[in-house]
Amino acid sequence: MNDLNNILPLTTVEDVLVRLREMVRLARQREEWTQADLARRSGVPMTTISRLERTGLASTDTLFKVLFALNRLDAFEDMLKAQLRLVKFPKTLEGDIEPAPKVVHRVRHKRSSK
Repeated sequence: MNDLNNILPLTTVEDVLVRLREMVRLARQREEWTQADLARRSGVPMTTISRLERTGLASTDTLFKVLFALNRLDAFEDMLKAQLRLVKFPKTLEGDIEPAPKVVHRVRHKRSSK
């Protein structure tokens, strides 16, 4: 599903939903399955499959059942890893001001004399 990685960056919730619904629909079509075939293979109702392909909305367990049936869990993980790399990208390289370094205060306790 590498072709989906170049459609659009995931900067909003709507972007994520678009990517999910396209991933599911395209994977199902590549397998030449109907929505009913996918529903039967995943154990998810066909109405849920239809809603997922239209809106990208589904519970986490439903999404994983569908992606597992389509053998696309790796593609989903790759998509998440790519987005995680973008999130971790230092803002200083994007032109923002570098954050101040963290200051660590060390406290010394005097030993009491007995």
